[in-house]
Amino acid sequence: MDLPTFNVPIAVLAFFAAVLNGAIGYGFSSTVTPIALFFTTNKVLNPALVLVELAVNATLLVRERKIFRAMWPRAWPVIGGLLPGVIAGSILLNVLASTSVRLIVYAALLPLIVLQLLGVARPLRRERQTGPFVGTGIGFLYSLTTISGPPLALFWRNQGLSKDQFRCVMAQVRTAEASFTAVSYLSLGYFTPSASALIPSLLIPVLIGVPLGTLLLTRFSRDFFRAVVMEADGVIVAYGLNSVLIKLKLMSVAVADTLTIAVVVVLGTLLYRNLRSLPGIMAVHDAPKPHAAGWSADAVASSVPSSPLDRS
Repeated sequence: MDLPTFNVPIAVLAFFAAVLNGAIGYGFSSTVTPIALFFTTNKVLNPALVLVELAVNATLLVRERKIFRAMWPRAWPVIGGLLPGVIAGSILLNVLASTSVRLIVYAALLPLIVLQLLGVARPLRRERQTGPFVGTGIGFLYSLTTISGPPLALFWRNQGLSKDQFRCVMAQVRTAEASFTAVSYLSLGYFTPSASALIPSLLIPVLIGVPLGTLLLTRFSRDFFRAVVMEADGVIVAYGLNSVLIKLKLMSVAVADTLTIAVVVVLGTLLYRNLRSLPGIMAVHDAPKPHAAGWSADAVASSVPSSPLDRS
């Protein structure tokens, strides 16, 4: 029996993305997918990525198990809305051409990256009522493109969570979406030999990269790391969008190139602004971890009443 070919470019890419995921709690598929689509198609890449992400996020969930029960009430409304979106996205993946899916990937990612670099922060007061609608949209985007980190991060970061709470609730939602999508892909026959052969090239770098990313987070500022990675993602996505627009003949080469240059300049300006506002690149540790039975009072003061004694 022949061993599956190890894809070196995708393995290197997966290692970098795994370091990012271990450091900030998301970013694996949103880093891998835009570049990997130059080497393969979504129908081959998506099933392999979903299984690897299921393992990654389950591992992150175990790491944050002490606050699992405390964060579950925040996560379940989003998880409850995932399934309809996952089913719709999985079916559409079989209908759309690969180039059209690439266009959706790049067009969805770019504004989300810009919003994160802008530091948009508008907390939703009716989180539980909004959660199922967010979940349906996330499920659709994930099953179609394997990308959900940026929109989820944008949603949860605005809700006043601490670092550990953020990583725990992200892991809860992303484990659920990967599980639902894996079952959906299996029922539709997407786990082909080509997709299965890609799994080792993704999984082995993850086993090394995620622990390394966790270690790096203790040395470098999370905001610095995230800002630099978002900038790199933005440049990659801009280039990918350029190539798709030209291939589909939606724009001339000159117009597409001009638009790409303008996007890169805007992203560079936002990165420069963000880095200037940071106190430094070394890690700034969060407040002490919330205890296993509850949340940080400061982090969720807007949604959980607390007495002066609780705050002390």
